[in-house]
Amino acid sequence: MNHAAGLTAEMSLSRIARLDEEIITLLARRRAMAQELPPPARARAVDPEFAEAVREITTRYRQELGGAGELVARAVMVLCHPDRRS
Repeated sequence: MNHAAGLTAEMSLSRIARLDEEIITLLARRRAMAQELPPPARARAVDPEFAEAVREITTRYRQELGGAGELVARAVMVLCHPDRRS
């Protein structure tokens, strides 16, 4: 690999890492806002409105990004990353 290509790859990875941090920060803010809402009247597992909302969001991500896997991975990072504050 030539030097210029290596620098370009490093810059791209650095930009992706910064974008990852921005996404994680936004997801953490969203989680904090959601935690301020009152709890649902019934368990979410049996709440048809919640299930429909999840389906709609997953479908939107699949259509716009080609899949929801990255969204799930980022949410897991926010929830489980040991360096993140709860």
